[in-house]
Amino acid sequence: MKPSDHLREIIPFAGNMSAEAFGFLNDNLKRNTVAPGADILHPGDVVNGVYIVQSGTIRVYYVGPDGREGTLYWIEAGESCILALNSLFTEMPYPAFAAAEADGVEILTLSGAVFRELFSKDAAVQKFLFEQLSNRVYSLLKMLEETMRLPQEDRLILLLLGQADEEDTIRLSQENLARHLGTIREVISRLLRNLASQGVIALAPRKVLILDRKRLQAMVSGEQREI
Repeated sequence: MKPSDHLREIIPFAGNMSAEAFGFLNDNLKRNTVAPGADILHPGDVVNGVYIVQSGTIRVYYVGPDGREGTLYWIEAGESCILALNSLFTEMPYPAFAAAEADGVEILTLSGAVFRELFSKDAAVQKFLFEQLSNRVYSLLKMLEETMRLPQEDRLILLLLGQADEEDTIRLSQENLARHLGTIREVISRLLRNLASQGVIALAPRKVLILDRKRLQAMVSGEQREI
């Protein structure tokens, strides 16, 4: 596989770019590796580039006045941070924290000047930015609705379902689950024990195993509620 073909697989919009724009992109890309748990951006940072995840995951989160964290969203391979893109184009400070998840992350970066040049001339780049914006706004509104409407246990179930791998295993500690939901470990521990007592999950050190996905999904939808 040619390096250019590999790049088209990593960057969603690269395959639809004009030959001239693609060459400009390829000549100006930089690759960075971020260690597991390391911060990438902080509130107040000036954003002077665009970050596209090549592999791994970035967690974007906030810290409340009480010191508790809450996850806003995750950035997966082929995606960019819409808050960083907004900061780049509006020249406003970055409003959240962004950090590499447990396995670290490899990032492709473009300077702000290069991305603005591509955005002004190439329809594929424009489409990518608007898709990132619309998808992220939808996910944030959905999260806000869940936070306001759903009890804590339902939000935990949705997090478990969303973070489960192909083996239906969630490789997060109870402390990390609590951080994602903006609560404390003791609350998560109690909720997990309740779910385990119903036979839908099993607990292990630093991970949770889903035993009955259909029943777990039904508990959120309201088809089954055990109090």
